Amino acid sequence: MNLIFLLAQQAATMPAVDDSWLIAGFALFGVALVFFALEFVIPSGGLIATLCLLVVVAGIFCFFMHSATWGLASLTATLAGAPIAIGYGLKIWSNSPLARRVVLSQAIEDHPAAQGGAAARMAIGTLGIAETTLRPVGWIRIAANRHEALAEEGFIAAGQQVQITGFDDATPRVRAVESV
Repeated sequence: MNLIFLLAQQAATMPAVDDSWLIAGFALFGVALVFFALEFVIPSGGLIATLCLLVVVAGIFCFFMHSATWGLASLTATLAGAPIAIGYGLKIWSNSPLARRVVLSQAIEDHPAAQGGAAARMAIGTLGIAETTLRPVGWIRIAANRHEALAEEGFIAAGQQVQITGFDDATPRVRAVESV
């Protein structure tokens, strides 16, 4: 019984554990989560991601200042959870409207050559009209479709009839022809 009394008396005289480092660590991890979410919404060129990393490091430091156990636990959780969080964040972000505007794949899918539509109907010998002056690059119209084209020789004035003579990659090469 005396042992229990001595332990209770000793616990009462021990200084209270200061939890301010622990609270600061959790607060910094919360701020890091906000920065992490903002990185996927606000295009910052990695500035917000850098701030997030710095805040996480400061949070881990605070946990270590509280105790080695909390420090190691926060370090382990960060090292294990960061790749999972980044992968999950990228998965969610890739389906967002912002990602569809930022990533080039949508523009490629909308290109006529990728669809096999109007570009597939263009063949050597097809006639069209120069919409702009080709110096040597400009725009032509074939049926209802507008295409960038390359003049085979010199300049071709706007409004002049052109004929496709070949292709440089997917760009039609044209020559001016006399209107019949």
